[in-house]
Amino acid sequence: MAHRRLPHIIAYDIANPKRLGRVHRYLKKIALPLQYSVFLIELDGERREKVLKHLRTLIHPKQDDIRVYPLPNAPEWVTLGKPLWDDGVLLTGAKLPAQLRYNRDTL
Repeated sequence: MAHRRLPHIIAYDIANPKRLGRVHRYLKKIALPLQYSVFLIELDGERREKVLKHLRTLIHPKQDDIRVYPLPNAPEWVTLGKPLWDDGVLLTGAKLPAQLRYNRDTL
């Protein structure tokens, strides 16, 4: 049975610079950075649990904060200010670029 994949936003606030670097490097490998501490990733339930399990090993639970927000399959994006990408690149929420889709080995 195929698991339903949905886009998720992962945002974090990490107190220690060393842990911050570890979390940021890990998420850059598996997700699309939207801002320095905000990432977009497409996950099903099983892979979401794997990502959360790995993130738990990287943080201090009383000092750090990581939030994972599931989004609808076709969210309505609104951006204000300086664009993240050049003209012609649209983030529609339909599918992530192939190179950013999750990889079983990475997660």
